[in-house]
Amino acid sequence: MSIFFLIMAQAVTGINITGSKYLVAHLPIIVLLEIRFVIGSIVLLSCIPFFGNKNKNDRISKLNKKDWGILIAQALCAGMAFNLLMLSGIQFTSASMAGLITSTLPAIIILLSFVFFKQRITRFKLLCIIFATIGLVAINGPNLRGTNASLISLLGDAIILLAMIPEASYYVISKFKSTHLSPVKSAFLMNIINAIAMVPILFFANWHKLFTLSTTGYGVLLLVSLASALFYLFWFLGCNNVSTSTAGLLTAFMPISTLLLSFLFLNEAITLLQGIGTLLILSSIVFGSRKS
Repeated sequence: MSIFFLIMAQAVTGINITGSKYLVAHLPIIVLLEIRFVIGSIVLLSCIPFFGNKNKNDRISKLNKKDWGILIAQALCAGMAFNLLMLSGIQFTSASMAGLITSTLPAIIILLSFVFFKQRITRFKLLCIIFATIGLVAINGPNLRGTNASLISLLGDAIILLAMIPEASYYVISKFKSTHLSPVKSAFLMNIINAIAMVPILFFANWHKLFTLSTTGYGVLLLVSLASALFYLFWFLGCNNVSTSTAGLLTAFMPISTLLLSFLFLNEAITLLQGIGTLLILSSIVFGSRKS
């Protein structure tokens, strides 16, 4: 069941990235992120009475300084830092190139888990990572035809690659988690921490564009806000029972969800090479998870 929740976390991330790509053309990044975090906080807060644990340890007041430090580090890595960099970079490069760069995420996570946890990478696990990487390149590679490199696009590529560091750090820091908070309370804290952290830069945002969105724009904004909240919830539901390397391998599912969403809602065709790449990724996840 843990594997299922981690896959769902990557699936909603695909929704988040696809929807945010549409929204950055109509909203300032700062406004978009603050609304996402605020709506996510409200949604998760309303869920706490229904999904919170009944035990006495499931209290925010029970958190010590170390717990707060881990939660804040996680929140800022996967929330504010990753999204500011990702959405800034994607404005200057193509979505296909961004997808290719994010393909490095599983390898970065496993490298960091080796550095910080001395988690041994077996030959079988390494083979799964290699096949997943080949699959990720196969999914994104066909879209690169005709892409013209420029200094601006290279800058965007560099920013997106930089965004992979805080994103990978989030998955690694997750293994330091020692609190007994329910997943829904942990997810709520992640969103509210990011919403508060964004406050100092809100004064630099052009808020009037929020009121010029179309009905479709408001719908997409609500959808990505819910997806942002669900990512943290699904992740906390599944992260405790798998190794960091397996969790890293599961992040390869994110481009698959993005590919399927493009096929279903944007009428983009899936090539044979992309289909083979998807099968390689799924096989790597299945065998890599079992071996863990």
